[in-house]
Amino acid sequence: MSLQEKRKGDPVAWGLKDMLWASLTAIALVLAGLIALIIFLALFQALRGSPLDQKVWIWGVLALESILVVPAWFWGPRKYGQGWASLGLHTFPVVKTLVLALISLPLMLLINAGWELVRRQLGWAGQPNYLPLFGGGPLGLALALLIGGVIAPIAEEIFFRGYLYAGLRSRLGLGWGLVLSALLFAVLHVIPGVIPPIFLLGLILATVYEYSGSLWPAILLHSAINTLAFVAAYLTG
Repeated sequence: MSLQEKRKGDPVAWGLKDMLWASLTAIALVLAGLIALIIFLALFQALRGSPLDQKVWIWGVLALESILVVPAWFWGPRKYGQGWASLGLHTFPVVKTLVLALISLPLMLLINAGWELVRRQLGWAGQPNYLPLFGGGPLGLALALLIGGVIAPIAEEIFFRGYLYAGLRSRLGLGWGLVLSALLFAVLHVIPGVIPPIFLLGLILATVYEYSGSLWPAILLHSAINTLAFVAAYLTG
């Protein structure tokens, strides 16, 4: 069942102007939050003579990831009187989802592995290892998995697939919806060395959303990729 078929009785109401404002607001909120966190930590260290507990960074990252949901909700369901289901948070067909996962997850891992070889040949910088930010040991890994494996996938999928992809698909068609939402997803990760694989992963996640009729399978796949990355970093660190 495609998104268009699924939403005949529950159409995506937000338009291109809404998505532009939501995207600009998301960028502004994340940048403002990051600047505020850096200033706060610098002032604390200057006044107390010692750095603040590392947990503040963790909760700061958690807040910055979660904030993506705010503009998606404000310029989407809230503005047009719709519920969370309009962002794709529906139940999903189990069998179809399993088939999609069996195809998509190995493909996503292959893309990451293949690009890693290409990136090293090009000499480009890759994704930083964020695991040390969460501290060492099993507790640090658990906190990284909470934020990177649970919070981030939910927030990012709601914004990039549930809101942007659905809106772009509704206004511009399937092809443009796939490409533009994946491009925005990739570019907003900032680091040039990770943009190509993230763009391809964005295409896959949007396709999974399209053919499952629910955002949850995309969230679970996103969570699986992030979790495997943190576990690999922990085991090899």
